[in-house]
Amino acid sequence: MFRLFTTLVLFAGFCTIPAAAENRPCTKSEAIQADHEIDSLKDWNSVYRAYRKFSQCDDGSIAEGYSDAVGRLLAEDWRNFNRLIALTRADKGFQRFVLRHIDETLPADTLSKISSNARIKCPAGAQSLCRLIADKSSAN
Repeated sequence: MFRLFTTLVLFAGFCTIPAAAENRPCTKSEAIQADHEIDSLKDWNSVYRAYRKFSQCDDGSIAEGYSDAVGRLLAEDWRNFNRLIALTRADKGFQRFVLRHIDETLPADTLSKISSNARIKCPAGAQSLCRLIADKSSAN
């Protein structure tokens, strides 16, 4: 019983880490590092690592870089959408991050392609996420 309680307490503590990271200030050093890493956001794993490491720096040009990466992946790399599904199921904060970066900084043709992918190519079992993505990309 004690092990179960300890496991639950540890799990609850780990679940709060992203929220705590979002509330702490972005240091100058972190902002510089986040900005330098923008160009390396080539897949969902790298975007997730950046989110975990630098979510507190999600503003200005860094936020625009995140939006560009999210938009590019959703528009041009749909074949790896299953990885996004897995990451967002495990971390709802990451889902909010991805949806937040489907925004007005993305070109209209990118938003249109994202919406089309989400509506036409949605894998079975991911309808909820696809609907959120389609709605967000159509609203901007």
